[in-house]
Amino acid sequence: MTDFFYNINWMTILRCFIVGGLFCVIGQILIDKTKLTPARILVIYVTTGVLLRWYRNL
Repeated sequence: MTDFFYNINWMTILRCFIVGGLFCVIGQILIDKTKLTPARILVIYVTTGVLLRWYRNL
């Protein structure tokens, strides 16, 4: 079990938490400042991700 913890890249985990937190902050700002519902914000996130992945593969 201790070998598992030595092989974890802690900077990657920290970066994931920071990026996820930024997504949450952006979503919360969109909820507070606009009339967008959480479901519509989720659709925006997913659609943006699909378009970015498609553009990256060109």
